[in-house]
Amino acid sequence: AQTVLDLDADLLLYGHHEPVVGAELIRAEVTAFRDAVLYVHDEVVKGMNAGKALHTLQQEIALPAECEVGQGYGKISWSIRAIWESYAGWFKHESTTELYSVPQKDIHADLVELAGVDAMVERARQKYLAGKNEEALHLLDIVRNAEPNHAGAAALAIEVHEKLLEDANTFCTTGNFWLVGWLQNQIKLLKGGVTAPLSLK
Repeated sequence: AQTVLDLDADLLLYGHHEPVVGAELIRAEVTAFRDAVLYVHDEVVKGMNAGKALHTLQQEIALPAECEVGQGYGKISWSIRAIWESYAGWFKHESTTELYSVPQKDIHADLVELAGVDAMVERARQKYLAGKNEEALHLLDIVRNAEPNHAGAAALAIEVHEKLLEDANTFCTTGNFWLVGWLQNQIKLLKGGVTAPLSLK
């Protein structure tokens, strides 16, 4: 960003969208972008040095109004993860299992057997009704990994994804391109009865 600012250009061609015309407008847009990137970077590093967990930083860090650049193509929480991993790597120091190759999904059937599939789907519904959509999806991922054709889990997963899609479209006027596309595709797969591969764990 600083290189572009130093050029003092009158015309800026992005990889997407229309050209940006006018040195003053270009300077304002690129300055806001540069300041937003630096702000998020510095807040992540500050949080890491304070010993805060990645997910805590993803929930806490927000851009100040003067750095707001929109999140239609990416999300601050995704950038926080990228910055974290560029410094700390893939090991989050949360579990010894991170150091081995057996994924969590390999014990999902055990969890479903112990808790009962209906109880887990019901708990996911309670989480969903309480507005805890991500927690609901964690539970539904477990059920769907163990029993991919469970109709109740699929139906609830559709509801949760539709709510997340509604929220994503409300988040900014255009929605987040990647998030909206992912959610729409998951809904399509769930409604089609296709067992989609879940996120890698």
